[in-house]
Amino acid sequence: MTAALHDLMTRTEGLSCRTDPEPFFSPNATDRQYAARQCHACPLLLACQHHALATGEQHGVWGGVDFEARAMGCGTERGYQIHIRRKESICPRCQSAHDEAVEANRRQLLAEAHRAGGTTRGYWMHRRLGEEACVKCKRAQARKSKERRERAHAGVVVLPSSDPLNGPQGPVQRLPLAA
Repeated sequence: MTAALHDLMTRTEGLSCRTDPEPFFSPNATDRQYAARQCHACPLLLACQHHALATGEQHGVWGGVDFEARAMGCGTERGYQIHIRRKESICPRCQSAHDEAVEANRRQLLAEAHRAGGTTRGYWMHRRLGEEACVKCKRAQARKSKERRERAHAGVVVLPSSDPLNGPQGPVQRLPLAA
């Protein structure tokens, strides 16, 4: 802490960070949000923010800014993953960022399926996105279901393919079921 800020803090009566410092450095995000709200009535708000930025603070609440949340990137996919690793409840901003990232990934997979002319994976991406599947993906799913029913009826097991997007690339090894 710079000497000037320390000097101001010791001379100013009733500062929340001096009377109850726990929430300012709490591992709990809700406590830190409470602390940040307390800062907004503080006469040293700008001096405290300036100190935190000048010294590169990464932990705690300084001048109404939660530097721990800022360092972990709340509102991003990275922030979401940090919440998971720390076994914390996920803040709404991180949940929203994660939902957007998941949807973007699903849209990318769906575009790949469409470039391939429609696939069963594309069919399920449509379903996960809450939309009706396109004709090409529906046809791919119908073909796959028909093949599965025919194999079950014939008593044949097909080994899984190594290419989940396009299915088997070479001849399929069909193994009869033991009687």
